[in-house]
Amino acid sequence: MEQRIISGVVGAALLAVVLALHKTLVFPFAFAAIVGVILFELVRAIGGLQFKLATGAVLAYGILSIILPSLLDARIFGDSWQIAVLYFYDVLMPVCLTLIFWDYMRHPKTFTIEQGAFMIASMILVVNSFKMLLALNHDENHSLFYVILALCGAWIADTGAYFSGVAMGKTKLCPEISPKKTVEGFIGGLVSNTLLFVLIFFLYARANGIYFGLSEALKSGLLGLVCAGVSVLGDLTASVIKRQKGIKDYGNIMPGHGGLMDRFDSVLFVIPAFYWYVQLFPILYPIF
Repeated sequence: MEQRIISGVVGAALLAVVLALHKTLVFPFAFAAIVGVILFELVRAIGGLQFKLATGAVLAYGILSIILPSLLDARIFGDSWQIAVLYFYDVLMPVCLTLIFWDYMRHPKTFTIEQGAFMIASMILVVNSFKMLLALNHDENHSLFYVILALCGAWIADTGAYFSGVAMGKTKLCPEISPKKTVEGFIGGLVSNTLLFVLIFFLYARANGIYFGLSEALKSGLLGLVCAGVSVLGDLTASVIKRQKGIKDYGNIMPGHGGLMDRFDSVLFVIPAFYWYVQLFPILYPIF
């Protein structure tokens, strides 16, 4: 337990530093590193590290897809290099896919189609999820608030579900996938996330002089409900993979917690849901 607390505190402190520097290149570089570690853990989970060309392609696509757009936005290159990097970024996906399929053909007896499909699906999900987080960071008015809430939306729901399950949990939710999850905990997570999102949005709006009425309360509450529901889907999906592959955790980079994938499994699903919700149903209006 002590080890778990220490690694959790260290992880939270590092994340706080990255968030404090969210308008610098530290932000995309830090999350590019997170993407790289998560993809490495996922490829390792399916026994894919032996296929070095495919693994390298997955990691290269993941890391460069986060870094290159930020470098282009920062315009640190000269005009000619800017165009060259832009062209390279445009062909990054087809080049990496070609390398994966090339490695697949090089190992016809050991590299299964399931492994190849999982690698491709993983890099698409992980990369696009964190690209949406970077897009939230570009919001002109509420960037840091949106980023923090998109990241914490899953963790808040998970905390609410845990305490609700401990207090009232009796009915198993998915015993074959996650024996500790209960229906009561799931409902508690939905309710707590809904109420906390309303409270958090209300306090943020009041602090910044933004109007927050009944419509905004309903929309923020629904967002909390959606994030809580989607977070469970992400958690259970990651758990299914671990059970099928016979592993307890995706890694041990965070002692007592497991790998980064163990911490971000729900977040990978919540970020896209959060991003599209605030695009389609704006809750907060610009700060003038």
